[in-house]
Amino acid sequence: MNRLLFASLSLVFLLASAVAPAFAQAPFSGMKYRIPSDANTLILINAEKIFGSPVADREHWDARRKAAFESGVSALPPDAIEVVLAGRSDHEFGKTLWELSLVKLRGQRNVSTVATRFGGEMDVIAERSAARLPDDHYVVQISDTMLGSYTPANRQDVSRWLKSTDTTDGSKMSPYLEQALGYATKVGTPIVMAMDVSGYISATTIKTRLSTLETLKDADADLNELAKLISTVQGITLGITLQDQTVGAIRVDFEQSPELLAKVGKPMLMEVLKRQGAMIDDFENWTPSISGNTFLMKGTLSTDGTRRVMSVLELPRTLADSMFAASSPGSDPEGSAKRIASQQYYNSVTTLIDDLREKPKRDHVKTFGQAAMWYDKYARKIDQLPLLNVDEALLNWGAQIADSFRNAEMFMKGVGMRSSVRTENNNASSGGYYSTGGGYRAGYGYGGAGYGSAGYSVSLGAGRASVNEKGRTDSNIRSQERTRGAASVQEIWRQIDDSVAGIRREMTEKYNVEF
Repeated sequence: MNRLLFASLSLVFLLASAVAPAFAQAPFSGMKYRIPSDANTLILINAEKIFGSPVADREHWDARRKAAFESGVSALPPDAIEVVLAGRSDHEFGKTLWELSLVKLRGQRNVSTVATRFGGEMDVIAERSAARLPDDHYVVQISDTMLGSYTPANRQDVSRWLKSTDTTDGSKMSPYLEQALGYATKVGTPIVMAMDVSGYISATTIKTRLSTLETLKDADADLNELAKLISTVQGITLGITLQDQTVGAIRVDFEQSPELLAKVGKPMLMEVLKRQGAMIDDFENWTPSISGNTFLMKGTLSTDGTRRVMSVLELPRTLADSMFAASSPGSDPEGSAKRIASQQYYNSVTTLIDDLREKPKRDHVKTFGQAAMWYDKYARKIDQLPLLNVDEALLNWGAQIADSFRNAEMFMKGVGMRSSVRTENNNASSGGYYSTGGGYRAGYGYGGAGYGSAGYSVSLGAGRASVNEKGRTDSNIRSQERTRGAASVQEIWRQIDDSVAGIRREMTEKYNVEF
């Protein structure tokens, strides 16, 4: 299936069979009508259910929640109750046109403090207090306990969004996203993601992309019929539920029965996820099925798999910080604001460095492609850290670390690309061989019989010999590229370690406190 379609499948998983719990207040109340009609992506996170689950209790997630947020590892505010993320994505070109978030918090918030603390500007839009942040977000006071955000920070668009959604007169979402909302509000699934992709791509384009999949080369599949089926896809709904076990599923809905995917659907999914570096080992044990017009995969997630899923459900860091700290601007002792901000920034960056260093081992990453996606995510985490009052030398150092992560990502992704180019252009050949042996001194034995070994001949045709030679040299090429990539990444980590030691020494001497 096409790259953008399946890349989204790595984010989060849907369980449609959970038992609906009893709520004192309907989940996500007051949020539904804030989602614009042209949205085509939707993520719903019920943080109270997640952190109140048996698996969260067993793994002590709630106890580590605030520490993870303050260190920069997690960007979900520690007192968030419910989170809605929505957006309009241009799937063809991989661009996001707009994004919004709605966060319901346990305590009251006042957005008037945000601009002061994070270097933004206060405003009033559609009779609501709003703060424009330097990272191209508006943070808006929706209610005493709910804040919203919108990016890009175009004031006219924010005004139109607020005015057009100041109503509860019917849902404005597409029917597909409305269906996904039901899994969170009626079924009770704590994490749900949906993507409406109807009419996104033509059968002709799909057929071209299908022809590149290794899993279909030996499969008895009609590419024309398969392409026609996939062109009717309506959307993808994904999610996760947490009880004694973490259980998830991937749901892909079509206009017609996807029986053609009964045998090839799962292998196709596995191959595309591996290509995108988004594969989780748990998927291999998931069970595919067909129900009506839906292709479904269900299974359990290990602790590592769950952690990988949870790590993508985040707000931009500066936005999460501003929402968490909105109730009070803070008051540092006079003259210490720069030191405190710099210490926090340094601790956040070094925590991200340490976490990324251990992540491949912790998540049992087996390929460069799988590791590469996390380097990009962690580079963006650094980009999104609060910058106000941070020492300029530290900001330059943080930017260099983010660039180093991106360079490592480039080297890792390059391993597969370089291997592919070199093996495609590897025209290794062999002329084969022919040899004979045995049958020596024939006719000189007793009674005229020959002695010595019987005559024999061994040969290998040029065609088969060339195939063997290409396989051998292709293997050497892949080994060479893996070694080259590993050496490059190792050198980047050496440079990172040197830079951490250097900036720590510089900042400690400058501010006369430990960093």
